[in-house]
Formats: sequence, C-alpha cells, structure tokens
Amino acid sequence: MEPREAIDVRDPRRYARVTGDPLDTDSLPPWCYTSDAFHAAERERVLARSWLCVGRVDMLAGAGAYRALDVAGHRVLLVRSEDGTIRALANVCRHRGTKLLEGAGTTRWIRCPFHNWTYGLDGALRGAPDMDATRGFDPTASGLLPYDTGVWNGFLFVRLTPGGPSLEASFGAMTDLFAPFRLADMVTTRTRTYDVQCNWKLFLDVFMEDYHLKAVHGASIAATYIKPAPPETGPGYASIWNPHEGTSGLTSEDRDHAFPPMTGLPASGTRYGWLYPSFAFAVTVDSVWFFEVEPDGPGRSRVAMHMGFPRAIAERNDFAKKAERYYARWHCVLDEDNRVLALQQQGLESPAARAGRYSFLEPVPSRFAQWLVAGVTA
Repeated sequence: MEPREAIDVRDPRRYARVTGDPLDTDSLPPWCYTSDAFHAAERERVLARSWLCVGRVDMLAGAGAYRALDVAGHRVLLVRSEDGTIRALANVCRHRGTKLLEGAGTTRWIRCPFHNWTYGLDGALRGAPDMDATRGFDPTASGLLPYDTGVWNGFLFVRLTPGGPSLEASFGAMTDLFAPFRLADMVTTRTRTYDVQCNWKLFLDVFMEDYHLKAVHGASIAATYIKPAPPETGPGYASIWNPHEGTSGLTSEDRDHAFPPMTGLPASGTRYGWLYPSFAFAVTVDSVWFFEVEPDGPGRSRVAMHMGFPRAIAERNDFAKKAERYYARWHCVLDEDNRVLALQQQGLESPAARAGRYSFLEPVPSRFAQWLVAGVTA
C-alpha cells in the first residue's frame, strides 16, 4: 500500500470517485483527514482564499473592543475603532514579528510588549521609540497589515487572501432563504469552546446530515425532526430545511419552557446553513447557534459554539433562567457529536480505512467534498 504522505494530494486523479451525484460517489479518501500534506494544501488553497466567520459584530461592543484569533494559520486581530469600523489586522508587530494582543478585551492602543511599538485602532503606527537614527525608516509604511472584512446579517467574516467573490455573492440564495429569521437582530448570549479530537471537515459534515440522528442523538433530539427537505445548494453553500413542531432549541421534555416564536415565519422548523468551507449555523423559531471552526492540524479542531436569541427575547426578565435549558440542550448534543467524531477520526487514521458510500441523507457532505477537491486541485 502506498504511504499516505507519499500521495500527490493535488492530483485530480486521486479523487475520481468523489465527483458526481452523491448517490454515485465515494467519500473523500481517508488521508484527506489525516495527511499533513493535504491539510497544508487545503489551508493554503481553500481556507486562506475563502470568507471565514470570526463571530458577530455584537461581540465587539464599543470603541477599542478586540478579539485575537488564530485563523487558518494567521494571527488575526479584530478591533473596533473610534468611528465604529471593525477591522481585521495582522496581529504581528511590523518591527520584529511579535504577537501583539491575546484573548479579548478593550484597549485604547495596540502596543507591542517587546519594544513598545504602538499602533492606533486603525492599525497605523503611532509610536516607534528610538528609530530616529534608522536610515529610510517610514512610519507611514509600517502599519499593521489589513485583511478583507465583511458582514452578513450581523456575522463577521475575514478573507486572508484578497480576491474572489464578495461576501454577499458567496451567500447567493441563502440570503433570501434566511431572510424571514431576521438574523441581524439576533444577540449573542453564550459561547462555549471545545478542543475536538477530529479533523475540521468531519465536524462540519455531521452538522449537515441527518443520517446520524437516531444512532447518536436518539435520547436527546432525534424525535424532534421529521424527514428533511432536499438541500438547496449553490457554488459554495448549502442549506437544509427541517420541518418540525415548535423549537429545536430544546429537548422534547423541555418544550413547555420555550420562548415565544418569532412572528412572520412561513412555517415551523429549523433552517441549517453552511457557507463553505467552515461557517455552519442554524436558526429555529426562537434562537440561533453557529460555529467558528479552526483546524489544529489534520486530527484536531478548535471550535467555538455561539448561541443567540432575538433581541426582544434576550431582554426579557426571565431570559437568563429560561435560556439555561437551551444551553443545556446545545451542550448535550454537541458533546454527543464530539464523542463519536473522535471515534471516526481514530478509525480514519487506521491503515485499514477506505472511502465509503453515502446515504440519501448525506448529500451535503458529498457536495462539499467535491467543492473542496476542486479548490485543492486547481
């Protein structure tokens, strides 16, 4: 058997069985989830060139609010300046490369802890001590490097490599599909972070397929869902409508504690969305949840799960108490997913692992695999 690390991951012939109708195709070869070479190729050729979700604008409240993130191998600093503009800047000092800020908080300046170079909230260099004798030094050319940013319905995105379609064009028909849910009015109320023992693609695949519900979520949420509608897909996205009664933000036994549903919705159910490669989100009649998914090598992922509600619900006097039931549901279900995903990763790392066939309940993972392969091999 050919060693996995000897495989030319950019050779289209390696993926001959991946392309086509989902019911005729195979899943990605196992080494797509374990190979350092494939991970490097997808990070450079796909992740760095795509719009990646980095939270919501309400997570940067007020001038000077910042979040320091690792995004596809880049150190990224999100910061809101005095005029309200949110920028994405390289979190790397222009002097000798020191990481500038960590975590999240509020600041008036961006100061390097190594040599006290200081930048404004717009990224411009404002102070560089003892550089007067350096010949040809130009402070105006030494600001923090910027990244592309965009906002869709309150969600904040960055693109690490310039060029390509706009954020709005990337969402395509999903903008209309999610319009009834008024996502821009949602408020982020809780975040939980996970170190998930699986490849980032596995985490996203499981979010957009119903085949695993009975086996993995039989005791929690499987009874909530009816047969989903066929997915609506575009060049770089997919959406699924799951009809059901009431909210999917609670387990069946907690349905009596639900918040009032939003008005104006065409039907009761949950709409799932996936903007390739890594923005997965869902909104039901009274709440929203979404993920920031950051690969940590081939076999691990860092995941931030964010949960939110319409502003009117979040301002209710009984919100904090009732919302805990929603958080418990979301945490329970994700813990169930993460346990089985770790087992899947372990299996894929075995030399005996082979590509498999898809069920009719797994069309979206197949569509995504084809999109990813096109990017890696281009």
